[in-house]
Amino acid sequence: MPDRSRAEDRGWAGSSAHHEYARLRRERERMLRDAPPLLRDLLADAARHSRALSAWERGAKGEAIVGRILDGVDGIRVLHDRAMPGRSANIDHIVIAPSGVYVIDAKHYTEHPRFEAPPGEPDRRRRLWVGHEDRTALVDAARWQAAVISAILGEPGIPVRGVLCFVGADWTTGNGFVVDGVGVTSDSRIAALVGSPGPLDPASIARLHELLDASLSPA
Repeated sequence: MPDRSRAEDRGWAGSSAHHEYARLRRERERMLRDAPPLLRDLLADAARHSRALSAWERGAKGEAIVGRILDGVDGIRVLHDRAMPGRSANIDHIVIAPSGVYVIDAKHYTEHPRFEAPPGEPDRRRRLWVGHEDRTALVDAARWQAAVISAILGEPGIPVRGVLCFVGADWTTGNGFVVDGVGVTSDSRIAALVGSPGPLDPASIARLHELLDASLSPA
C-alpha cells in the first residue's frame, strides 16, 4: 500500500497546468457551441484558445511525467506545483535531496536543446536554444526561482540549484549541460541527478521539506 501521507504532502504534479487546460477546453467548447457560424472574429478567437489549450495540455503532461519519476526516487522529499509568494507563477517541482535542493521546471519540447556561446566573446554568457528558438528566458526564470527558494531557506550552506527538465526533446547529440548556473537535462536523467549522494541526512531533508511546505502553498 502506498505511503498516503508522503504522497499527499507533495501535492499533485502538473495540477495547475491541468486545471488551466481543462478551463480553456470548456471555454473553447462553449464558444464553438454558441458562436454564429459566420462571425469570423469569434471563430478566430476560438482558434486562439485552441492553440493555448494545446500548450497547456503539453505542459500538464510534461509536469506529470517528471512528477511520477521524482516520486519514485528513494531518499528524497518532493513538493509539486507550488505557488510563488506574491506572484502568479508556480514552481513545478522542488526536490530536497542529500546533495541539496533542486528547483525543477518541466517543459515538453520535441526539438533539440543546445547552448551557444557568442564566438570570439568568451565573457558573454551562454544562451539556451531549443530548435530554432532562443529559450534563454527559461534560464533566467529558473535562476530567479532558485533564488527565491534559497531566500526562504535562509541557509547559505545548502546548495539550491535550478534545473530545466525537457520531456520529449531530441537528445540525440548529447544530454545534460549547464547554462548560467542552471542545469538542463531530460526526464530520463533527472532521477540520477537528484538521487546523487550528499551531506544532508534524512532528518535535515525532512526539516527543509517541512519549512518549504509551510512557506509555499499549492498552486
